[in-house]
Amino acid sequence: MSDILKYREYEEEVYDWLMSKHTKDSSFTFSLRQKKVRGSETDFFIGTSKSKYFGTTFWTFPAAYPGSAGDCINLIFRTSDKGYSYFFEFTQTNNPHNEQNELALKLLKAVEKPLDESIGLDSVSGDENKIYSFKTKSIQPHYSTVQQMLLDVDKQLSTVISVVDNVAKDFIKQNPTLVFERISIEKFRKFLIKKDARLLNYDEINSDMNFEESSEVYPAEEKITKSSFHPINQIFYGPPGTGKTYRTVLEAAKIISGNENIKYDEALAIFNENLGGQIEFITFHQNYSYEDFIQGLRPDTENASILTFEKKDGVFKRIADRALKNIEVSRNPAIARKDFDLVFQELLKPLNEGDIEELEIKMKKSSFFITEVGLKSIEFRKNIGESNHTLSINTLRKMYERGSNDLILGGLQPYYNPILEILLEKGKSNVQTIAEENFVIIIDEINRANISRVFGELITLIEEDKRSHGKIPMRVTLPSGDSFIVPSNLYIIGTMNTADKSIALLDIALRRRFEFIPMYPDLKVQGINDILVLEAINKAILDRKNHDFTIGHSYFMGDSYSREKTINNKVIPLLLEYFINDEKEVIAILNQANLKVGNWPLTLMSQND
Repeated sequence: MSDILKYREYEEEVYDWLMSKHTKDSSFTFSLRQKKVRGSETDFFIGTSKSKYFGTTFWTFPAAYPGSAGDCINLIFRTSDKGYSYFFEFTQTNNPHNEQNELALKLLKAVEKPLDESIGLDSVSGDENKIYSFKTKSIQPHYSTVQQMLLDVDKQLSTVISVVDNVAKDFIKQNPTLVFERISIEKFRKFLIKKDARLLNYDEINSDMNFEESSEVYPAEEKITKSSFHPINQIFYGPPGTGKTYRTVLEAAKIISGNENIKYDEALAIFNENLGGQIEFITFHQNYSYEDFIQGLRPDTENASILTFEKKDGVFKRIADRALKNIEVSRNPAIARKDFDLVFQELLKPLNEGDIEELEIKMKKSSFFITEVGLKSIEFRKNIGESNHTLSINTLRKMYERGSNDLILGGLQPYYNPILEILLEKGKSNVQTIAEENFVIIIDEINRANISRVFGELITLIEEDKRSHGKIPMRVTLPSGDSFIVPSNLYIIGTMNTADKSIALLDIALRRRFEFIPMYPDLKVQGINDILVLEAINKAILDRKNHDFTIGHSYFMGDSYSREKTINNKVIPLLLEYFINDEKEVIAILNQANLKVGNWPLTLMSQND
């Protein structure tokens, strides 16, 4: 939408609307930004222009937790290319550290059902998440004007306030220590005084300065649309069957969609839809190499006459290049161009469809003619003479991506340049605005490869401040001569099976650059079958080994769960591996869970519930 308001103008319209409601009813109060924050001195509400959202609340509810940035209950306003949107968000940690936070969590859970029945919920997080959160449904997903949206917000606001107040009233009777009430008129007046003082102070400081509007309001590193909920480099670690790979799908979908409350089915759909684009998934193994991951030479299998080698980018470099291009194009629309392959096929369409036998490419004083196009080269003939010549498609691609020919100087330059000019011209036409996006690479079984060898110089480059828009961006020259930098919008997620290798055995350099998130058997997860059996098996294992050798809860989950198949096909083989085929030890462990096994191979013979 071309008429989207600037961030502060959007805030101002919402603020004026809320103040008009306060003018009509002095008991109607809401929260405002209180502290000055660099770049947000003139903002009315908590939020950031780079994230394109802001929020307000209507209650005093002091229940914060590590990592929380706002209130437990918020009315959120957003803006995007699609227009304006809103929703009510209820958020609290699932691991409260004090009584106030425990009661806050219980209150929000008590509010969930009546709100779902009155206006509906758009998303609800599960108990397995670190954060308990749910969002209400808005009447429309997007609005073309703020005024139109505020009419619908008004229809739901009184309902939300009424539901929350009524539930809280009954809840506080049973839990009188909970601090929860509507923002008082006195406190609201203090909000207004602080807001006025902040704006006045900012105006006085800048009154004698002439500013030109610039896109460089924030430091370069703050322009990236980062997900504050997710580390830039993280590894989920734990024994087999604890849902590490399941979790990576969910995390990747959250990072690229921005939806922290997404459900798994939707996350899986987003994951599959973006696999090979914004998401890459790989599994490390013992033979995985730097050449597979970053870049290396590979034999040219299409050339049957002579053995040649060509440079091939690995999976990490490919997604890194896509992510970096996204930042650059979204930041500077003037350099935006359509994909090379699309433009190249558009140029060759008359030739490929047989409309013409030769494609004429005009030069300054003459022409040359493209006669045939292969997988790697273009054959052409000059205007004079019958000899055929070739141009490299890959070289043309590089020129197109750079926007100029700085690769071929002399020789075939007069033939590359006219084609490049045509492609660049076609590439600029009807280009859609590119939004800045996040990208994710998932490395399953990250500890199975030789990490130092595979990562190479990436060990340093993946640090947040060394990335493309970090405080000290660092480029390196690869062995091929290519320049390379890790973009700031590329997230790395790894999984590590602790039954294979302890964290202590990992490369120290790797450990310093990743956040490690433990995932061990969790009996609180919904959907586990035979919980007592699983608990007994793991207790028996812990009598002999440590937590890294326990049995994951996911082995005991699923609609088609069978105790016999699980024990025979999953648990027994895993225990035999853990205890080096010690048959007696495995039998003893399962006996502690009232499971009788025998024969060879070991199988479940009987069970006592």
